[in-house]
Amino acid sequence: MTGLTSVEQGAALSHPRPEILALTGLRGLAAVAVVASEVGVWRTAPALLKDLVAAGALGVPFFFLLSGFVLAYNYPTLSLRSGRRALARFGTARVARLAPLSLVIGVGVLVLGEVNGMDWVWTVFAAQVWFVGTLVLMYGAYPLLSRVVPGSPGTALIVALGIEVAVLGLRLTAGPGADVWLYRNPLAWMPVFVIGMALAGFVGLRPPARTAYLVQAGAVFYAVVVIVLFGSSSAVQYGAVWCVPLGAVILSVATAPATPTSSLLAGETLVRLGVISFPLYLLHTIVADGFGSPLSGSLSYALLAVFWIGVAILVAEGAHRYLGVPSRRWLMNLARRVDRRAASVEA
Repeated sequence: MTGLTSVEQGAALSHPRPEILALTGLRGLAAVAVVASEVGVWRTAPALLKDLVAAGALGVPFFFLLSGFVLAYNYPTLSLRSGRRALARFGTARVARLAPLSLVIGVGVLVLGEVNGMDWVWTVFAAQVWFVGTLVLMYGAYPLLSRVVPGSPGTALIVALGIEVAVLGLRLTAGPGADVWLYRNPLAWMPVFVIGMALAGFVGLRPPARTAYLVQAGAVFYAVVVIVLFGSSSAVQYGAVWCVPLGAVILSVATAPATPTSSLLAGETLVRLGVISFPLYLLHTIVADGFGSPLSGSLSYALLAVFWIGVAILVAEGAHRYLGVPSRRWLMNLARRVDRRAASVEA
């Protein structure tokens, strides 16, 4: 089974390190959690269950953290000094991953907005536009950051955590409008991306299996405690609250590949969910919109919720297979042809 960096999925770029399939599976688990948070639970469900499901939206900042880790892992030598061709290949790969699906789905949402109204467009697609825009900023900043972070990952980790704590302080003391602005400001999430990059510098560690188990169990316990004490809102919004436990989980999975946890995450089903995580995120609110308000219904709503999550996954699989992969492969092949022509002219 191959994942996001494989040629089979349209990436068509070689990487100096083997792919960590367990991280692709972890991304798939986070994507399903995001979809579940949008669908919600039945009206009479226990409050704790409602908070736990709503906290699945934490998968969104988790993607930023994991993106920093994966880029630093796959492109450890890329920088602004790598040359025009290397930077062009990197940029093309990022555009090929994001642009086709984002543009086609975005146009589809705008067309549907002519029927449902622009308020509907804002409801079902605003978060996706923000997410893609934040990723573009992070991808654009990576060649610059890669000159600084890998050289001293410990220092970068401490500095980024300090900035995240400062952002948390600003958000807690800001008014409602300012708090929303800080949450939606892509720059406020850059420290999370840097933390992910810094963690990739420790990927050579090989801790005992029991250490990985303790880290993962501790992260789960921490998450439940935070959600019980503060509800789902803190779970979703504040990166500083989650950078350390989520980063520890990523590192424990990456550095302990032989543990049952990593083997489970590297299974075919979760890896496939990780492969389609981007179209799943782009499409999940559109599919869930047909489900109705998550505050209505009864216990039978739970079965219907599972059905709608399955529909979102199937639609995302189709979008990935018939749009994402072909367009990604076409763009990468086009970029290679252009690069070969430029090389022949220079020669």
